Amino acid sequence: MLLCGEANIREVIAFPKTQKAQDLMSGAPAPADPRQLKELHIRLDLPVQTEDAEGE
Repeated sequence: MLLCGEANIREVIAFPKTQKAQDLMSGAPAPADPRQLKELHIRLDLPVQTEDAEGE
């Protein structure tokens, strides 16, 4: 950053991210495909959403 004369570190890092920590080139982070999870033997135990939680 200092050697390049840039004020922002995102201008000189190899894989820059947005301010929301997203990589626009690879689309990361992204939800995993259920087929990929099954292949890796990963099971998601997500909480059940109720109607009350949706309105918040």
